[in-house]
Amino acid sequence: MVQTNLKFSCIHCGTCCTDKNTLVNLSYFDILRIKNGLELNLEELLEIVGFYVFKEQPSNVELEKMVIPPIETENGLAFIGLRKSAEGKCIFYDKNKKSCPIYSLRPNFCRTFPFTFSLSLKDIENQINIDYTEKGLEYCKGITTDSPTIVKEKWIKLGKKVIKDIANNNVLTENWNKSVENNKITPSARNFLLTILNIKYD
Repeated sequence: MVQTNLKFSCIHCGTCCTDKNTLVNLSYFDILRIKNGLELNLEELLEIVGFYVFKEQPSNVELEKMVIPPIETENGLAFIGLRKSAEGKCIFYDKNKKSCPIYSLRPNFCRTFPFTFSLSLKDIENQINIDYTEKGLEYCKGITTDSPTIVKEKWIKLGKKVIKDIANNNVLTENWNKSVENNKITPSARNFLLTILNIKYD
């Protein structure tokens, strides 16, 4: 059953945008949305999309826990996310204005924060559960006892879309990794982005 007592109101503090230990993962939908919205070419896209290579091969248990699985690259398995500045903040975050200049194009990770969604077979009506993420509980200043209770329907609608996007993204990732394993494609960040750019996105 979906929780109804979750409280949250974004105060645009920028904490989630500037936390050094937070990586904003990207689905191919996110990448295409930003690319099209900012009219970026491949080289410009490579400057904002980070391919974070694992220092050690993640275990199968760790891989299963990942919402968006890693892809094979020329440097090994890599987690895809927005690049960060030398200071550790999101490269898009404007610290002077304390705002996000690509807010309307922001990744699903940013749209859903500080919540996480999961499918539930017990909830026949909505089939989705919503709860705070660990990061949200750790530092989100918009979660307080005085914050308003969230509008459940709004977040469920967003959650359903995000879950669908992730499912489609993970099919692409699985096909990519299998193609690499079968030597059908050369694993590289550039080739992966080229593959994404050939996908139609509305």
